[in-house]
Order: sequence, then structure tokens, then C-alpha cells
Amino acid sequence: MENNGNSEDQVRWLAFQTGDKEALAYFFNTFVGSLYNYGLKFTRDEDMIDDTIQDLFIRLWTTRKNLSMPASVRNYLFRAFRNLLFRKMTVSQRKEKYKSEYIFFDVELSAETNHINAEQQLIRDQRLESALQQLPGRQKEAIYLKFYENASYEEIAEIMGTSVKACYKNVFRALSYLREVLVTLITWFFFRLFFLN
Repeated sequence: MENNGNSEDQVRWLAFQTGDKEALAYFFNTFVGSLYNYGLKFTRDEDMIDDTIQDLFIRLWTTRKNLSMPASVRNYLFRAFRNLLFRKMTVSQRKEKYKSEYIFFDVELSAETNHINAEQQLIRDQRLESALQQLPGRQKEAIYLKFYENASYEEIAEIMGTSVKACYKNVFRALSYLREVLVTLITWFFFRLFFLN
């Protein structure tokens, strides 16, 4: 997570509401990277992600006087971005009715895994990636926010527009499924190591 300074953010939010362009620039510069990466989990259309981020900050600026103080500026921006991106994706889908485009959420493994035994790690990564892709979209999104953005369950609930209980269930179900897949994978490697070599 890039920014945990809620009280500092709230002071800047008040300045932003009174027309301080530097406060707007601060929010943009602080969150643009995370918002962009978050958008890539839903679509590979980088232009759409860029447009959505720009539209989000333009809308914030033009409606700033009517906005209330969010409990967390970060969570507010993530949720507003997510909603705006989903709207744009829906419009894009309607325009391309002959294309079978869908909303997906892609979670990639971190680069650190590349330092472990290349062949076996590649197989494990492919199996885990396959397992992640089989998760329902809400579970993938919850896993991404929890483990890649280090968001709390309360923050995940706010961003996804669900209850905290639903977030716990999504993460629990996803981890249970992944654990099952990984146990099978570990068993297969032990079998291969001791009986096939």
C-alpha cells in the first residue's frame, strides 16, 4: 500500500476541496501507480485504464465542492476508479458486440519466485496460476487486494462494495481452494522425486 497517512490525507482532501491544485496533484502522484496496476487486473486495455484514471481525477476536480470527507482517501479512490472502469468496460463491450470480451481479474505471481529452482518452480507457478485463474472474479480480486495491496478486510469491503463478512468468505474460499491445489501439487512432486527418478 502506498499511503497510510489518513490524517495527512484528510488535511490534503480539505485543501483539495477548496481548490488547491497541489493537493490534487499529490493524490494523483501518490495513487496513480496503484490504480494503474489495479486496473490491469481487470483489463489489458492500457488506454482504457489511462483514460479512466484521467476521468476519475477530472471528475474529482469538477465535483470537489460536493464531495464529502472519505474515511480513507485511498479506499475512496480505489472504489471510484473500480466503478468508473467497470462502466467503461461495459460500454466497450456493448460497442464490440461481435467480440466475446469479458471482465476478468488476472493475478500474476511475483518476480521473487524466479530465483527458485527453475524447472520445478515453473511447473508450480503454472499450476498456481491455473488455480488462480479458476477462482471466481470476486475471489481473485479479494486475494489481489489482500496479498498484493496489503489491504485489510475492512478496506477490501469498502473498495469492492461488499460486507467485511463477504470479504472474509471470499478470501477463505480462495485460500481453501488454493491450499487443496497446492497439497496435490506437493504430493505429485514428492511422488516424482522418490519414485520416478
